[in-house]
Amino acid sequence: MTPPTGNNGNDRGSNVPSSSSTYANQSSLPRLPIPALEETLERFLAAVRALLSSSHDDAAAGNNGAKSSSKEMEECQKEIQKFLTIDGPGLQKLLVEYDEKGREDGTAVGSYVEEFWSDAYLAPDSSVVMNLNPFFVLEDGPDTNKSNSQ
Repeated sequence: MTPPTGNNGNDRGSNVPSSSSTYANQSSLPRLPIPALEETLERFLAAVRALLSSSHDDAAAGNNGAKSSSKEMEECQKEIQKFLTIDGPGLQKLLVEYDEKGREDGTAVGSYVEEFWSDAYLAPDSSVVMNLNPFFVLEDGPDTNKSNSQ
């Protein structure tokens, strides 16, 4: 077994200063990039498509889910386009400004998600799994075959 080196057994390398504070090097970490609004909406649409695909699977089994699924998808695409042209650009601008403030300030926020994460997941005293997980809000869950058998 190789004895520990001069960095107190720390395998992070000698160029990383050892500190007793957990967040001592937080400001030197790279910041999370803010995705373009269009990219975010494309990812949102892909997630919605996956949720609506269970309705399409019901239609293949003889139910009338295909018509409602395609209608819901059309409505969703219209709402996405509306958001992209009306509210989205202004909200994206506010998010970028919030992130820039954190970059300049250094002490305000480490990332555009940090304050939300602390408020939504770390601060509440209630169970995160049961009260803050969006999966538990869905009525049937994304896979109705699994959710019905459980």
